[in-house]
Amino acid sequence: MDRKSRTSRSASLEDEELSLWKEICTSLVKLENIQRDAVDVITNINKVHGSSPFDNGISSALHQRLKDYYRSGISLSTSELKTIKDIIEKVSVLIALRNASEYSNDNKRKKRRHETEEKAANGSSAKKSKTGGQQVGIGVSVAAKLPTDTKDARNEEWILATTVAFHADVNRYEVEDVEQDELGKKPRYRLSARQLIPIPSKADVRHEMPAGKHVLALYPGTTCFYKAVIVSPPSKNKDINEGGVYKVQFEDDNDEFKYAVPTNVLEMPKQK
Repeated sequence: MDRKSRTSRSASLEDEELSLWKEICTSLVKLENIQRDAVDVITNINKVHGSSPFDNGISSALHQRLKDYYRSGISLSTSELKTIKDIIEKVSVLIALRNASEYSNDNKRKKRRHETEEKAANGSSAKKSKTGGQQVGIGVSVAAKLPTDTKDARNEEWILATTVAFHADVNRYEVEDVEQDELGKKPRYRLSARQLIPIPSKADVRHEMPAGKHVLALYPGTTCFYKAVIVSPPSKNKDINEGGVYKVQFEDDNDEFKYAVPTNVLEMPKQK
């Protein structure tokens, strides 16, 4: 399936990229300082070896000085390796996040930002209805499963949408696709509560889902949610960036790993 046909990137994703880039720059400066100090240590060691005869042994003071130099060199080498690994990991994640903003050349839809998470919070004062024990507010960002009778080729996908109304007479929510169609209009659909999954805001307190759990995740560079498996949760990616991201593997995606922010990783709906 062509997951790259929908292109959208949230403001939160842009903030993460900027934050991650700043961390990379800081780490690069740190690496430069470590390498500069390492050069000084090596220079001092070479000076000692070049100016002191070792055939008849060396004084205890010189021995201690060399010992300190070598210990310092080992410590710097360890720090250098750790910093390099940290930079490589962060660059890998940054590349993955940047891929979320790329456009493909054919059959692409216009780039847009997600509806802000604050809108979902502010929408709490709007009309709410209760179905199946779950309230879905109006003006809330949701993952919406398109009806099977739609002619849209994405009818097996969960799309990013916004609730715009509730029709009590038919017990259906009206949702609006966040993406415009070829005519510049945003398609609308009437769906049941079972076809909607509210997208949490950053302020929501959410439990961390474990590795191996099957989820719906927003595919990078699109506004579609697809089935995926969590490879590692945010707590395992502490060195990546503040707040953490999920490392996931999507179905039918050539065994590639992708990264998704927690708000874009949803629990699979229960089969009813």
